[in-house]
Amino acid sequence: MMEDNQPEDPRFSRAHETLRRRRLRRRRRDLILYSLFAFGLLMAVIIAILGRGGGQKQGEVTLRVETGASATAIAKQLKDEDVIASEKDFMTEAEDSGAADSLKAGVYRFQRGEPVSGIIDRLQKGDQAPEGVITIPEGYDIADIAQDVAGKTNITKQQYIKAAVPAANTLPVTGAGSAETLEGMLFPSTYDLDPSLSAADLVTQQLKAFKTQTADLPWENTKVIGVSQYEVLIVASMIEREVKLPEERPLVAAVIYNRLASGMKLEVDATVQYALGYWKQDLTQADLALDSAYNTRLYAGLPPGPICNPGADSIKAALQPAAVDYLFYVVTGDDAGHHFFTSSFDEFLARSQG
Repeated sequence: MMEDNQPEDPRFSRAHETLRRRRLRRRRRDLILYSLFAFGLLMAVIIAILGRGGGQKQGEVTLRVETGASATAIAKQLKDEDVIASEKDFMTEAEDSGAADSLKAGVYRFQRGEPVSGIIDRLQKGDQAPEGVITIPEGYDIADIAQDVAGKTNITKQQYIKAAVPAANTLPVTGAGSAETLEGMLFPSTYDLDPSLSAADLVTQQLKAFKTQTADLPWENTKVIGVSQYEVLIVASMIEREVKLPEERPLVAAVIYNRLASGMKLEVDATVQYALGYWKQDLTQADLALDSAYNTRLYAGLPPGPICNPGADSIKAALQPAAVDYLFYVVTGDDAGHHFFTSSFDEFLARSQG
């Protein structure tokens, strides 16, 4: 048995120290591994969050710029939607380019991250998204236009129809003193939909567009033809509804004027459709017998007013009819929509029955 004060065995002391150091190294290694694991987990969470955020910061944005919005307000909108990275950079670019005070209201579509210079250029030009414009096709009547306007704006059909009257507007043609509506003068084109647009504003734009887009047409020909400018619109509206092929417009104009000159009824089916109040492919005998001043199957002469809003090409054809003696035309039935023209009733009848 050893005594208590006997010196410790050096070999035991070294073994003990070695074991202590091993435990210390193991704890340090575990701590490092745990730290690395925790760091990796944290990074994974951050990446996931950024990944979701990055997805939101890509793609298109549809942005409505209100009337009177300042460049500063627009910059904030763009930044809030992640279209631009810096409001300050946007303002610097807008001010340096002189565009800060000329950015237009409307509905725009931007790609997140697109160059600031391009955004400013589009805002200055008013280059809006499809949601920010309305395109009115040739051949639409007031009811058609009102329907489209109501579908794309806060303007109701009733508001548009109420605004489309001569009393509240300056007419772009002469001889329209008896007109009850602006049918025929609401020029078909593409118009910007300013957020504050009213029915009266849109009608005014359409009348101005009519004046601008038809200014170079040969209106002086009305004296030779013997019609007023308003009567030209009536003829043009029938051409617009009856003809598909551009080269046939002057021919149909000639038929209309020739029949008027000979005292014949026009018998234009499109006028009957207008009298019905809706368009249908095949008219019945009851339709053709409808008692309406617009029914050119019943009444001779021009209808009281246009039956739609014609484009510039149809108005030009009504001002420059072809120099032919045709009195009849009938569809050939081909896919292109050609008509057969003749001055012979027998030929017309044969084609109609064939």
